Amino acid sequence: MGCLLRSSSMPIIRFVREGKDVECKQGENLREVALREGMELYGLKGKLGNCGGCGQCITCFVGIEGESKVGALSPRTEVEEIKLKRRPENWRLACQTIVMSSVIVVTRPQEALLNAKSRLEAARAQKLS
Repeated sequence: MGCLLRSSSMPIIRFVREGKDVECKQGENLREVALREGMELYGLKGKLGNCGGCGQCITCFVGIEGESKVGALSPRTEVEEIKLKRRPENWRLACQTIVMSSVIVVTRPQEALLNAKSRLEAARAQKLS
């Protein structure tokens, strides 16, 4: 993971696929932070037809790995409950997710992650704060 200089106790989002830690404000939308920081949220389908953050296209999937504490993210929205019914429990729609404290995120969890096990172990081993 890259080095991150922190000026305050703002939440950190650790993006595993990208190997990057990003600081954000408490209460920020996960999709907005990811896009602002240059993270690739979308596969081909999402690039061609994402809804712009309304929760309708269900293409901004993220996997939340080992949520650091209860309440680190906003609860699943009604839209997520409906749209993610047949998806893994740790999947969220980035556009519907509010960051309250530090978390570990895998973008595009539907795509294979090279060396997934070791990368996830390394991400979990490093302190988030």
